[in-house]
Amino acid sequence: MELVVNRQSISTDERKLLGQISTQSTEIAAQLADQFFSATDDLFYELSERASTNNEENLYFEAMRAIRVSKAELEKSFIDGLSQNFDRITERSEVAEANPSDSDDELSIIGRDDLEVELAQKNMADRTRDTYKQELYDLSARLNALLQNCEITQANNPLDPAYLAGAFVSASMTHLKLNVKTRLIFFKLFEKHFLKQLGHLYEDANKTLIDAGILPKVPRKTPTKGNDSGTVHQSAIASQEAQEQDHFDTFGEPLHRGPQPFQLETSALASLMATVRAARNASIPGVQSMGSYQLYSSNPGTVMPVPELANFLTTNQADLDEKLRAETPQNLVPQLVNDILTQKNPDEPQALDQPDEDTINLVALFFDKVLEDESIPIAIQSLICRLQIPVLKVALNDRSFLADSEHPARLLINSLTLAGLSFDENKPIEKDPLYILMTKSIQKINQQFNLDLSVFEEAYSTITEAAQAEARRTILVESRTKQTEAGKAKLKAARVFAQNALYSKLKDIELPSEVNDFLTQSWLQVMIITYVRDGKENQTWVENEQLISDLCWASQQHSDEKAANRQTRMIPSILRKVGSGLKLVVDNDDVRLSKVKEIERALRDVSCGNIKPESYKKLNDEQKSTLGKTDPDKKTWGEMTALERQQARYEELSSQCYLEAKNMPIGSWLSYLNESNGKLLRCKLSAKVDADNYIFVNRFGFRDLVKTRRQFAYDMQFKKAKLLDNSPIFERLMDRVVT
Repeated sequence: MELVVNRQSISTDERKLLGQISTQSTEIAAQLADQFFSATDDLFYELSERASTNNEENLYFEAMRAIRVSKAELEKSFIDGLSQNFDRITERSEVAEANPSDSDDELSIIGRDDLEVELAQKNMADRTRDTYKQELYDLSARLNALLQNCEITQANNPLDPAYLAGAFVSASMTHLKLNVKTRLIFFKLFEKHFLKQLGHLYEDANKTLIDAGILPKVPRKTPTKGNDSGTVHQSAIASQEAQEQDHFDTFGEPLHRGPQPFQLETSALASLMATVRAARNASIPGVQSMGSYQLYSSNPGTVMPVPELANFLTTNQADLDEKLRAETPQNLVPQLVNDILTQKNPDEPQALDQPDEDTINLVALFFDKVLEDESIPIAIQSLICRLQIPVLKVALNDRSFLADSEHPARLLINSLTLAGLSFDENKPIEKDPLYILMTKSIQKINQQFNLDLSVFEEAYSTITEAAQAEARRTILVESRTKQTEAGKAKLKAARVFAQNALYSKLKDIELPSEVNDFLTQSWLQVMIITYVRDGKENQTWVENEQLISDLCWASQQHSDEKAANRQTRMIPSILRKVGSGLKLVVDNDDVRLSKVKEIERALRDVSCGNIKPESYKKLNDEQKSTLGKTDPDKKTWGEMTALERQQARYEELSSQCYLEAKNMPIGSWLSYLNESNGKLLRCKLSAKVDADNYIFVNRFGFRDLVKTRRQFAYDMQFKKAKLLDNSPIFERLMDRVVT
């Protein structure tokens, strides 16, 4: 695939900036490649160790050896391919005028390997592009602004995942001999350890252009006619994301952009399933593993019409519901249909018409995806699986089911998962009122549904109404939770600020112990309350902070007469300010007066010379702890042991995870590992207080967790926190099936 750039020429400055980006990108790519090869070596070694047969052990061991031998050539070829992507941009217009048929097609693998490798390359490029779509859009926009005489799109961006994946596949096909099985594993590892780690590369490329004054802020606008299809697609995405951000800013709640309404006409379903059958005949591994797909139309018996099949399904409806209610969720559609078709004659099972077979297979594959989806609690998976026969009957008898996004059965499935997304399975869910209502609704459908859709409509209405009533109560509780946590966060910020203010003045000075104790205990509380009540810009804060300096100066012994006289004059003013400030934190007049007298005695002793020099002390460990300064100094890299260095590397926070945490929309649901008990919580990001305190609440609006942004990013990086997909389940899972 040739990088085609329509241009007249490139200026020296443009060429220099492109060269800088190219150098940065190849350096980062080389680092990622080293990490990828290291991970690959480890994995193939583990696979060979875990192999169940000698042949399998030899297969993985030989793959590991081949990768080690070819690593240098493969890496050099891949990095050279990346550099060449930039070199093509700097060529003149002859590149654009070249005959495509004359191209060596060096990034393409068509004709050099089988369909499986081609699909692997395309899929990993598409998934990576989706992960970094915003960064790629910004990069294309800035390259277009830099290179005025050409148009950079998704189709010719030198850092697009399609080119990176293509360059790697091309290099590996040239320099590395592996069989298809190990080659696909190799490509999957490349996606995981290289393509999915490109955040730094895109971030640095965009930053280089910004530093050069190229589009510091990328405009979000609707694409105009005549744009390249890639540019149109990216502009549309960016425009929609900008609109969503505006909505978030205006109303304080995020808009989650889920999949488009799923619509599949009968003719499209027939074409889709024909493709699946062709892929199965070609022994494509991904399609071969679709265990729920069955070829009912090729059965030797007579064709069973849909009404007869529906009657048999109805006969089994209640019994199957009881079976699914008592057992773990499972997909029984293929088994049930096979049993029905073989009940007359097991040796010659009846057949089905091709459209009916296609519909049944699609429904069965949908329920497979339900069981695979980690966003759905097991209890909700079980409820949805209890709808297998009703949904299958709906799909067979109502062809609008797959084309109508407002179909009652589809709405019910979506409402079940939306309401159940937040269910905490660590608690006895059987006693939950909403879950009980859901269970009764599903049971009623299995008892009553024949072909009348009103039973679906009634269940949808009942569940939605109950969920909305619960949500209204939750909003009130959550509002109070956010107010409480905002207050705590403000108090925490005040404490840190006051501690720092005190420590900066006391860290290098020696004072009488009474003065140190007073400042680090009583006056610290005064400073905290002042910050919370008035803020750091208020005159009261300034005066209270100045008192620290005055008290420190007055607590020193001064030999010259002028300073001694000033010290004597300051004492009454200091004592008056101390008494006034203590009113904020001490209600008891006697206690407050005793603290003032204690400071007065200390200052009088100093001014009279009654305090010995050895009585002056710096902050002790306890006082430093009160001021939040007990952390030991960090070791340098040279002072660390090998184990400490390994731990430090492990704890390095990836910029991608930090950005994900920073940009996580309010209202996002997550599965969060509670390290205190090892259980998974389902919690919602309720608020970001001061941009650095993340408040997570449970389904009822009560606080579950409080994390700093950095802690949250760490937890995401190490898979302790996982974002749950709350888009409509029917659309989401059907989209996976079709894809």
